Amino acid sequence: MPTAGALALYVPVALVMAFTPGPATMFVLSRASVHGREAGLLTAAGLLTGTLGLVALAALGLTGVLAGAPVAFDVIKSAGAAYLIYLGLRTFVAPNVRGAARRADPGAQYAAQPNLAEAAASRSGLRLYRDGVVTELLNPKAALFYASVLPQFVDARRPDVPLQMFTLGAVFVVFGAVSLGLIAVFAGSLQARLRRSPAWHGGTRWVAGAVLVALGVRLAAGRAR
Repeated sequence: MPTAGALALYVPVALVMAFTPGPATMFVLSRASVHGREAGLLTAAGLLTGTLGLVALAALGLTGVLAGAPVAFDVIKSAGAAYLIYLGLRTFVAPNVRGAARRADPGAQYAAQPNLAEAAASRSGLRLYRDGVVTELLNPKAALFYASVLPQFVDARRPDVPLQMFTLGAVFVVFGAVSLGLIAVFAGSLQARLRRSPAWHGGTRWVAGAVLVALGVRLAAGRAR
C-alpha cells in the first residue's frame, strides 16, 4: 500500500485529474445527452473499467514499453481512433434506441411480448458499457499517462510496487466515478426534460457524433510522449 505521505501528495493530483474535463468527460456527456442518464452511467462504468485495466498493465510494467515501441503505439492508437470515429458515425445514423422502438411499435408488440423490450434494453446497455471499455483500452496515450504519473508516488524500495500503483490507480477511478457520474446525471436529466423535442434529439445526436469523430481524429494525431 502507498504510504500516508504519498497519498497526501497524490490525492490532490488525482482530484484535479479526475475533475478536469477531457475526452472521457466529452464521451460520457455525448452519450448521456443522446440516450439518457443510464446510458451515460454505463459508458462511464465502461471507461473506468478500462482505466482499471490500463492501471493493472502499468502496475505490471507492460504499458511503459509503448514509449519505446512506436509501431505498437501507432497500431493501438489507430485502432482506438478508428473505433471512436466508428462510434461517431454510428451515432449520426442510429436514433435513440428506446425512441426508435416506441416509434416502430406504439406499444402492442412490446405489451404482448415484454421480454423483447427488456432484452433490447439489456443488449443496448451491454453495448454502451463495452464501447466504454474498448475505447479506454485502445487509448495508448492514457496507458502512457498512468505509466508515467503513478510511479512518481510509489516507493520503489519496497517489494509491493505493483500493489502501490494499482491502489493509486483505484483511488483515481473512485474520483473519476464521481466526476463522470455527475456529468452523466446532469446531462441525462437535461435529456429527460427535453427528449420530446425533435430539435433537441436531432441536434444532440449530430453534436454527439461530431464529438466522437473529433476525439478519434485527436487521438489519431497524437504522439507518444
